[in-house]
Amino acid sequence: MPIFVLQHHHDPEDCATAYAAWHGFPSPLRRQPAPSTCLSGSHRIWWRVEAASREAALALLPRYVAARTEPIEVRDVEIP
Repeated sequence: MPIFVLQHHHDPEDCATAYAAWHGFPSPLRRQPAPSTCLSGSHRIWWRVEAASREAALALLPRYVAARTEPIEVRDVEIP
């Protein structure tokens, strides 16, 4: 199964909206920790997910969040 890093970005004035978009949206990503820079000022959030496609990965996010998210397919590598 492909692995994606979902890289989300929103403007500072949209921070509350990005978080509120999750209310009532069923997703396995809800109530899980995610790295975020909202408190440090650049307003980005990342999730690492397994999904069959980029579209399936974005479907794990509310529409408002998904529209501002780049799905990046990644693979794990061993660092020597």
